[in-house]
Amino acid sequence: MNQEYIEKLEKKINEYEEVILDMSAPIIPSIIPNTILVPITGILIEERFEKIRIKILKYIQSNPIESAIIDLTDITLEKIEQMEIEELGREIHQLTEAIILMGVEPYYVGLSPQLIKKIVTSGVQIKAESFASFPAALRYLMKKKGFVLTTV
Repeated sequence: MNQEYIEKLEKKINEYEEVILDMSAPIIPSIIPNTILVPITGILIEERFEKIRIKILKYIQSNPIESAIIDLTDITLEKIEQMEIEELGREIHQLTEAIILMGVEPYYVGLSPQLIKKIVTSGVQIKAESFASFPAALRYLMKKKGFVLTTV
């Protein structure tokens, strides 16, 4: 194989990785102004979490965001098999700290009881509020920001 062919393949792989990142960690504007939802799906490894963190921070930098809801509902112990739980805890901690440094309030939803137990016993501290579900976080933020949901 020649060098040009290898470079084309590497470029194609990078393009596919970007598509996968966009699909597996989309940034979705919420019904609450200046709030985003980031559902994270798929198998987590340190490199991927770093890319997700960079993507979220770039989005926050370019948009007037006050709150970021990170949804980990899809993340199970099986999906972090290549990461140690302490490593996942550190990644969540770093994401939390980075979001706070950007002036945004982070919230986590969907952490499974197994993940919570492992993170707590690992000693990693996460300075963010968490909720069992996305609707619970939305209700909390609506109340906090003074929004009322009415039926017509």
